[in-house]
Amino acid sequence: MTEIIKTNDLLPPGYADAIEHDLTRTNFLWSYIDDVTSMYFGNNSGMSHVAFDTGGPMSEWFPFIKPLIYSIEQAHKQKLEKLFRIRVGFLTQTDQPKYEYNTPHVDFLWPHYTACYYVNDSDGDTMVFDQKLTDVTPEAIGINETILKDYTDKTNFTIADQCSPRKNSLCIFDGYRFHASTKPRHHNRRLVITVNYI
Repeated sequence: MTEIIKTNDLLPPGYADAIEHDLTRTNFLWSYIDDVTSMYFGNNSGMSHVAFDTGGPMSEWFPFIKPLIYSIEQAHKQKLEKLFRIRVGFLTQTDQPKYEYNTPHVDFLWPHYTACYYVNDSDGDTMVFDQKLTDVTPEAIGINETILKDYTDKTNFTIADQCSPRKNSLCIFDGYRFHASTKPRHHNRRLVITVNYI
């Protein structure tokens, strides 16, 4: 898949509202992480909640969010064969004048798709770049985090497309594409559910 799929009004409005309500409850469990892109960068702090990881469900919230997967299948027009991760990201507002976006990265070092579901209306686009993991080394063989960090430090990334965080919208792209989240400037929070799969 080379194109970037964008879909609005992905879920029934009541379900979209319920997801936003759940994620903004005071007792919803968030974990602080030094870097929302990779633990090797350390300069893109935010909050995270992992609902599903490669070993299976990771939180009691997973059954409620699981139907999102079927809507992603419908938008992608293909059946999801294997789920790798469902992670909710929470970025807060920035006032840094020179800030552009977080560090370009890929979520996994093997073939996959990345789907970003936007929980609330916000700013802080997802930047999807022209550069791919296969640009680092053909077929992404022998890649590790040190090689990736060196590549991202030296590369002048060019933007292929941007996905704006509008409530109940979805953006799907090849997981080998480097991408980056952006902290909002005009809203106090940006909530995104990222689903990685093949």
